[in-house]
Amino acid sequence: MLNAMTQGNDGSLSTIHSNSSLEVFNRIATYASGALRRGLKLEEAVTAAGRLREKGHRQTKMQLGLPGVASPAREVEQARLIREAVGPDMDLMCDINQRWRVEQAIDIGKRVEDAGVGLYWLEDVTAHDDYAGLARVAAALATPVAGGEYLYGTVPFRHMLEARSVDIVMIDQVRSGGITPWLKIAGMAEVFNLPVVSHGVPEIHVHLVGAVPNGLTVEYMPRLFRLWEEVPVPVNGKLAMPTAPGLGLKFDETAIRTFGVA
Repeated sequence: MLNAMTQGNDGSLSTIHSNSSLEVFNRIATYASGALRRGLKLEEAVTAAGRLREKGHRQTKMQLGLPGVASPAREVEQARLIREAVGPDMDLMCDINQRWRVEQAIDIGKRVEDAGVGLYWLEDVTAHDDYAGLARVAAALATPVAGGEYLYGTVPFRHMLEARSVDIVMIDQVRSGGITPWLKIAGMAEVFNLPVVSHGVPEIHVHLVGAVPNGLTVEYMPRLFRLWEEVPVPVNGKLAMPTAPGLGLKFDETAIRTFGVA
């Protein structure tokens, strides 16, 4: 199974696309994810946001839907201060992880817009399978609504797209069923004139986002990087498309021995 991940036919397919002569696909936009968690104290989140800017990231994602009984004003304050910390030029996304009701998403989303935060997208604002509710939020806000991370297989994406639930389609390569289903979903999104983005595993998703004409950006959350000898890393906010065969990944044998289960 692990060998298939790195050398299978699906991997070859993405390499064929990524090695095309179109220079635009050779470097893929990526956004820093995981540093601006909702569990941080406000001052910690602001400090972390400033560090991301200092490191040269051009896109990053924060979280709202704050823990406890947080007022809309407190949510807006978090967004506003993080925007100040990252500066006006960085693309700032926001993940809710399904923590709001539809009415909350519309109310707080509009307040964040009125505060001038300028979100690149607002993600998973309510229950992932409330397609009608998501569509209400998307219609009510000027901010693009992203979703799809929690969907499994290909069929739920058809329902989501037909309901006009989102403006940006987020696809998880594992949950969707693999590389081929991921590409099928991206094709469906293209028919609806929508961009696609990835969820997790940037070392694989860099190939997929770079292989489709409506690929927008790769989530950079390097959770599995210790498994590989070499992985793509952001330079000036972009990931270089690997050129080695397959996915361009080779297992770190020391890591496999350390983390392997007999």
